[in-house]
Amino acid sequence: MTKDDIRKVAVLGFIGLGLLLGIYESNRPGPMLVEGSGTGYNGELSVELQVKPKGKEFKIIGLNVKHTDTPPIADPAIEALKNQVIRNQNADLDIVAGATYTSEGIKEAVKNAIEKIGK
Repeated sequence: MTKDDIRKVAVLGFIGLGLLLGIYESNRPGPMLVEGSGTGYNGELSVELQVKPKGKEFKIIGLNVKHTDTPPIADPAIEALKNQVIRNQNADLDIVAGATYTSEGIKEAVKNAIEKIGK
């Protein structure tokens, strides 16, 4: 076998490996998106949990919040609450002082979203 033959076999091997890895990645399940809603200071707010299946359990890997509460007050509280949800992996959240209604609404929305995961 010459050097050129070895190179051809190696290149074909790498191409085949790349194709197999591409197929594997495209068929791998991505995170689920689960929505929940709650009542904030200025009305309804919603959360979208990004959840990764982990056996029969799940892992919350991200959280998006849509709200109409007062941004200078609600936005810092929401960031703190997002961190709590990801750290705690549940809806047991500490209320953020000064943003009680927003905190309660997010807590309610996260709880509603988590309840939908098993359904």
